[in-house]
Amino acid sequence: MKVFSHVSQMAALVAILSPMLTINTAHAQQSYPLTCRGGGTLSIQNNGNNGVRINFQAGPGAAPQGLSPGECTWSDRAFRSGEPTTICDSAASASQYVALLVRSDQYPILQVYNNGHGCMKVTRVGP
Repeated sequence: MKVFSHVSQMAALVAILSPMLTINTAHAQQSYPLTCRGGGTLSIQNNGNNGVRINFQAGPGAAPQGLSPGECTWSDRAFRSGEPTTICDSAASASQYVALLVRSDQYPILQVYNNGHGCMKVTRVGP
């Protein structure tokens, strides 16, 4: 009977806490490929919270049309007015591609989504 009591108490606790549990939605967001060309006026800053902010210039067209150093753009279109030109990421994740962004001969592709708060959030690196 004691086992049943503990099980029912656990079930009640889970039922109470379930609405309070937070879900990491970064991986649930639809991400899109953003191609960047390193160098130029692109700037990389530590945000003080174990993360980085990378500011770039929006490319004038889709990635296949070419990029100047320090520009990023979508694979299928140019940036729209109001889309953020800042990539926000954790330092651990950014370590995979930050070294490429200081070289104008490198074109890393990042899967990102607009978080609605002025940042393109990275979900993964690569096409």
